[in-house]
Amino acid sequence: MITFHILGAGGALPTATHNPAAYLVEMDGAPLVLDPGPGALVRMAQAGLLPDGVDGIGHVLLSHLHPDHSLDLAALLFALHSPLPQSRQPVTISGPRGLQNLLDGLVGIYGSWLEPRRRELVIQELQPGDSLAGPGGGAIAAFAVNHPQDRLSIDCLGYRFTDAGGQVAVYSGDTGPSTELETAAHRADLLVIECSTPDELETPGHLCPREVGRICTAARPARVVLTHQYPPAAAMDLAAAVRNHFDGPVVQARDGLVVTIPPANGDIA
Repeated sequence: MITFHILGAGGALPTATHNPAAYLVEMDGAPLVLDPGPGALVRMAQAGLLPDGVDGIGHVLLSHLHPDHSLDLAALLFALHSPLPQSRQPVTISGPRGLQNLLDGLVGIYGSWLEPRRRELVIQELQPGDSLAGPGGGAIAAFAVNHPQDRLSIDCLGYRFTDAGGQVAVYSGDTGPSTELETAAHRADLLVIECSTPDELETPGHLCPREVGRICTAARPARVVLTHQYPPAAAMDLAAAVRNHFDGPVVQARDGLVVTIPPANGDIA
């Protein structure tokens, strides 16, 4: 079973219903923090997803290093420096090449305040084609997507999550049109895909409803959830706009949406 807790369904410009990227993914019951943008830890705590506080966080995964997807790394490391957390289990932070440079830069600014008091940090830099074990079993495979990077990092990655029972959820990260995403999302049980702008505001390195519809028509995922919505997209019926180009189930995410595969009682269609 895979459960996607969408705690930030917006882009870099927060609104009351769509904050920057923040996800918690449960694979067969074990949690993984995905793209901890600004305020991610607070939203996880408010949603009741951190009953043991930061002691319950064992793995963090980043699609890319832009601040709206990574800024709460500093907040997490600062929390792990506190004397209150008691866990001594390692914390794995995985992400694209350049991740170590980002962490070194943060420590260069904040110094020892970002050094965990009791827990070892394990840093994994991933490239397209790499895979790693899921926190509760199964596997996570990285693939390249189309989103401009800068001197801090080289790649922007999407992820294909496969649980121990073979259920598949795909997360696009930030991307423009991408054949790699089409391939990774082929017949997936769930596709969580960015849809940043309306068609008339199409932006390089991001997707609009027309492009999302084209990708989904090619990949045929069983269910589609639209995320990473900038305010003009969040304010419209984005799912209806995608359905003009794709005939499958589509849901427009808001902060707090929970999606499970296989679907749980009361889950979205």
